[in-house]
Amino acid sequence: MGKGVFIVFEGIDGSGKSSCMESVASALNNANVIKTAEPTDGEIGMLIRSVTNLTAEAEALLFVADRAQHTHRIKKWIADGNIVLCDRYYASTLAYQAASLDGNKVDTEWLRTLNDMVVTEPDITFLFDIDPEISIERVESRGSKSKFECLGYLKEVRGNYLRIAKERRFIVIDASKPKEKVFGDVIGHIQKAVTQG
Repeated sequence: MGKGVFIVFEGIDGSGKSSCMESVASALNNANVIKTAEPTDGEIGMLIRSVTNLTAEAEALLFVADRAQHTHRIKKWIADGNIVLCDRYYASTLAYQAASLDGNKVDTEWLRTLNDMVVTEPDITFLFDIDPEISIERVESRGSKSKFECLGYLKEVRGNYLRIAKERRFIVIDASKPKEKVFGDVIGHIQKAVTQG
């Protein structure tokens, strides 16, 4: 069996990345498609969701620990020839944890060093870029706003994402476009990668 493909969907909440990933999985209609996400549904991922009052550094360490476990599984899936679709990966930690929330932020270089020790580089990373004001409207319409959905904070997160995208050569998708157009852009890139792989 040939080498698999690892594709990551990044962006702030409300950017449409998760629903687009679901559409991509359906369109590929392939038994070898594996959908996954971070934080994971494993023990560390569940701990991240349940623990409160952590320092920013402690929370970042938990995300990296969860990612280390997750990456081990991802590498195996890829080696087995699967197309792995992942909702968030290391760029989420770099973008979110390095932005200031309630006066707390984590050193960017420390985050990079930690993540570089545990990650495998995706074949494609899509950054679903959108104005935070639009993303917040979308999230509020779902009635599921979290502590991370503050306009000033999300503007900083978006800036971090765009810097990372430039450094790591992510494919930046204009997520304010109609869903059909966004999906068309994304699936076109993926079909090329799968064919070349």
